[in-house]
Amino acid sequence: MIVLTEDCERNSVWIFLKPLSLGLWLTTGVAFIFTGFVIWLLEHRENTEFRGPPQQQLGMIFWFSFSTLVFAHREKVVNNWSRFVLIIWVFVVLILTQSYTARLASMLTVQKLQPAFTDIKEIQRNGYKVGYQNNSFIKGFLMEHFNFDETQLVPLVTIQDYHNALSRGNKNRVAAILDEVPYLKLLLKKNCSKYTMVGPTYKTDGFGFAFPSGSSLVSYMSRARNLERDSR
Repeated sequence: MIVLTEDCERNSVWIFLKPLSLGLWLTTGVAFIFTGFVIWLLEHRENTEFRGPPQQQLGMIFWFSFSTLVFAHREKVVNNWSRFVLIIWVFVVLILTQSYTARLASMLTVQKLQPAFTDIKEIQRNGYKVGYQNNSFIKGFLMEHFNFDETQLVPLVTIQDYHNALSRGNKNRVAAILDEVPYLKLLLKKNCSKYTMVGPTYKTDGFGFAFPSGSSLVSYMSRARNLERDSR
């Protein structure tokens, strides 16, 4: 089955949140507050820059740890334990920012394509249309095995018909095309960035060949079939 691909990530407004999971965002936020509190606890007794009204000290707890993200903190630390905590925190911040930047750059530059559908039963349940090669056994296969209504099936003839049927804006657009693998690979070869092949491969009777009696092609076909069987 061949379906249209969709780029889900790059068009999202909240893509800047996706490099980190929700749990990691929450853990990072807690770590920021905790680090700021520890530095304030170690410094406020002997460092005048960490003193003042309660609201100023509360602001210092948040400001100091967040300012380390861009190394913009101006407050000096005088306690050796504070320096030890700060060294560890700056190292963690460096790793976190580098990982975040690399992940975000990858999401913005590498195209993330996802199939629009992955299950033909989902297409049938939602009443979407499916394309098939005209005058092939695929029509009966879809109606017999997946209970598709005939009105959901769209006959197609050429590779261009396949492309048009899957294109957006077409009122007779199909959600997927079910056909024999060689024909689907031909469409993918010409439009590999727009479509993808998904779902299981269903076993059928396959191709049959008929030759006139005494035809020289029989021996060639038999030899090719034997070679193909031996290569498996």
